[in-house]
Amino acid sequence: MDMNIAEKIFEETKDALFLIEENNCVKQNKAATELAKIYPFSLAKVLEIARGEGCMLHSTMEKCLDCEVKADWDQAAFPLVLEDAQGAQEQFSGSYTVLDQQKSVLSIRHMAVQDRLQQVIQNKRLIEYVNQAHENERKALSQELHDGLAQSIYSLMLETRQLKWTEQTEDLTTKLQKIDEDFVALLGEVKQLAVDLRPAALDDLGLVPAIEALLHRLTETTGVALHFIPMITTKRFPESVETITYRVLQESVMNSVKHADVDELWVTLSEQDEQLILNVRDHGKGFDLQQVNKYSRGLGLLHMQERAESIGGHLLIQSEELEGTTVTLHLPIQQEVTR
Repeated sequence: MDMNIAEKIFEETKDALFLIEENNCVKQNKAATELAKIYPFSLAKVLEIARGEGCMLHSTMEKCLDCEVKADWDQAAFPLVLEDAQGAQEQFSGSYTVLDQQKSVLSIRHMAVQDRLQQVIQNKRLIEYVNQAHENERKALSQELHDGLAQSIYSLMLETRQLKWTEQTEDLTTKLQKIDEDFVALLGEVKQLAVDLRPAALDDLGLVPAIEALLHRLTETTGVALHFIPMITTKRFPESVETITYRVLQESVMNSVKHADVDELWVTLSEQDEQLILNVRDHGKGFDLQQVNKYSRGLGLLHMQERAESIGGHLLIQSEELEGTTVTLHLPIQQEVTR
């Protein structure tokens, strides 16, 4: 790299940079000069911290052996607290890089800058996740429309076209009855798709009735006995809480039905310490959590966890092979309820 360019980068970077040679600062950039003016500090002490010879609480390694700060120390990013002339303290992050046997570079960054950068990264990841989730929903809906509704409509279209070649006989009556039955089935598919996208009961009646309707429908379609024990009133919760609880329950029950080889399943819903708690338990085949987390996303466990964490909740999945699986969801409910 051209030395003039390197010099300009060194001088203009927002981090405070100190070029160290034999424990002395031989060069520093503008940010470092400004930092030293506002926060007078001992360079020797900071270098001890950077080299692991102490920490911001203790002056020597001997005093620092069992220190909680030293236990988490890392040259790549170690904590610093500096005071200004009025005694006000600010948090900084430092890093130390050895260039050769004589020279090294000390970098100090204000944590406010670090936090802003981290927030930008987190926001970017969140946007990417939301976009991907939306895209997955669109793909699933597109597949359902193509494989389900479109095929049914096409089949009905062919049946109705054949009617013009059918004479007014008993055969015509039979075919009309068959078409009527197919239309009823198609209407059922449309209604089921609408329920899967957003159950009306969740908006109109609330969480408990929506869960009861879901479990009743799943019992009829799967033959699995689903026992629901609501230990709360039928009051309304924040929309995000109700939606996430419903979706996690839906995912958990379908996982048990598809993968656990169960004929019975228990669901409880309770409220404790300003948290809504959902518990889904089966005595099925169970699975190895480590293997699932490492190799498979088919069970939707990662998505369920992210749904809970998006509003400050937590999802716990406990499972042992041949012993069964328990899914426990905790969601904070201290939010304004708007309907």
